[in-house]
Amino acid sequence: SAVIAFNFASCKYEDGPKLTLKSKNSRLVGEWNGKIIGGDTLGNDAEFILEFEDDGDLKLKFTYSYTYDGTTYSYSYDLVGEWSWEDKKETIEIVVEKELTELSVKRLTSDELWAVDKENDRWELEKR
Repeated sequence: SAVIAFNFASCKYEDGPKLTLKSKNSRLVGEWNGKIIGGDTLGNDAEFILEFEDDGDLKLKFTYSYTYDGTTYSYSYDLVGEWSWEDKKETIEIVVEKELTELSVKRLTSDELWAVDKENDRWELEKR
């Protein structure tokens, strides 16, 4: 009789999943739509697209708008940077234009990424 062994990747993130067959890298690589909740600096109208590439490159498209005195102002930026895993893949380190952001991962599935930054703002991203 044949013995079949599976290499289950155990997930240790606070909000799960508990068990997955995909590596953290394969779940993270791709394009994500996101928003920052509790972001005092940008308000809640900031949205962004992050694209994590397998080689550590990162693309960021950031848009936000606000209304002042009846007029709405919108801004959009396309930036590039780099990303890497830190702390035994518990933290994603992002560097864009020499600015470092460390995201403490709370949940990482094939289509959801939840993380918290140093300012305790919650990042919620969905795979595109």
